[in-house]
Amino acid sequence: MDSANKRIIIDCRYLGMSGIGRVLEEYLNNLPSKDGIGFYGSKSKLNKLGIMDNIIECDVSPVSKKGMFIDKRINEYACLFTPNFIIPFGVKIPTYTLIHDLMFLDFKESTNGFVDRRIKTFFYKRCAKKSKAIYTVSGFSKARAIHHFPACENKIHVVYNGVSNSLIEYGKQHPNPDKKDYLVFVGNIKKQKGLPILLDAFKRQSKYELYIVGEMNNFRTSDDSIDVNIDDERIHFTGRVDDDELFKIISEASFLVQPSFYEGFGIPPMEALCLRTTPVISDIDVFKEVYGQLPVVFFKCGDSNSLSEAINCAKSDYSRSFKISDIEKYSFKKSIERIMTDIEHEIYQLSK
Repeated sequence: MDSANKRIIIDCRYLGMSGIGRVLEEYLNNLPSKDGIGFYGSKSKLNKLGIMDNIIECDVSPVSKKGMFIDKRINEYACLFTPNFIIPFGVKIPTYTLIHDLMFLDFKESTNGFVDRRIKTFFYKRCAKKSKAIYTVSGFSKARAIHHFPACENKIHVVYNGVSNSLIEYGKQHPNPDKKDYLVFVGNIKKQKGLPILLDAFKRQSKYELYIVGEMNNFRTSDDSIDVNIDDERIHFTGRVDDDELFKIISEASFLVQPSFYEGFGIPPMEALCLRTTPVISDIDVFKEVYGQLPVVFFKCGDSNSLSEAINCAKSDYSRSFKISDIEKYSFKKSIERIMTDIEHEIYQLSK
C-alpha cells in the first residue's frame, strides 16, 4: 500500500480471544470499506475472514510481554484502532480504543491479585490518557468509565454490540426450533459470570438438564472456586463447537441462563432471543439497560433461590413476542461505521 494511502491500522491480534475476539471479528466483517486500512495480526486468522492484503503479520499475543511492543511499521499509518484498553508501547499515532467494560477496576475479584490489578490499572489509565477517543459498548460501561476517568468524559462514546449476521440468518431459517428440556450456559468460566449460582439453582430442580458450552477440562481448571459434581449425568459439556452447532444448542434449549455479576454488555441473551430461546438473566444494571424492554426473565443477582424460582415459573415460549426490529440499535455494522467515520474525520483534520 502506498504510504499516502495508509489511513487506518487495526490491531487484529485479538482474533480468537474470547469476547473481544468475537466483537473484533464482527467489526472486520462489517467494515464499510477496506480502502486505506491495514491489519496487524495473524495472517492465517485474517485470511479466514477473507482479508488477504495489507497485513502486517504478527502471531504474538497482545497481552504477552513481547506483544506490549508493536511493529514500528504501525506508525506509517495515520491512526490506530485497537479493540482493547491495552495500548502497546511504541505507538506514535492517534489511537482510538474500544473498552468493553471496567471490570478489572470495578470487580477486583476478576484480577489475579495485587500485582495483576496494578498492571491492569496502569493500562486503563494509560488508555484514558493516550486515546483520542474511547468507545464502549453500553451506557453502563460509559458511566463506569466516566466514574474512573472524569476528565475523559467528552471523549467517551457508546457503540453497542449486536449479533452476527450468520446467527440472524440461522434464526430465520429455523423459526420454530424443536424445544428440549435443557438449560444452556454460554460464557467464560470466571467469577463474574456467576456460574456457581446457576449450579446451585440447578440442583434444586429435576425437569431440566444443563448444557455448558465448552470443554470440561477448561471448566475444571479455569476457576478453582467453582465446584461442579462432574458425576451428575444431567450436566453436559459440549466441547468445542462451530457456529451452527452452537446456534442449534441455543435454539433448542428451553432457556439460556446468564447469571452474571458483572458485564459490559452481555451478548448471549440477545443471541438467544434471535434464536427464539427465552433468556433468564440476573438483574444487573447493564442487563436492565439492554434487555429491560425485551422479553427476558430477570432474577435477583447472586440469589440461587430467585434463579430457581425464575426457571420453574418462566415460560419457555416467552421470547416468541421478540422481533428482530426490537434490536435495531444494537448493531456491529452501525458501531464500526461510527468508529471509522470518526477516525476518517480525524485524518481529515490532520491533513488540513
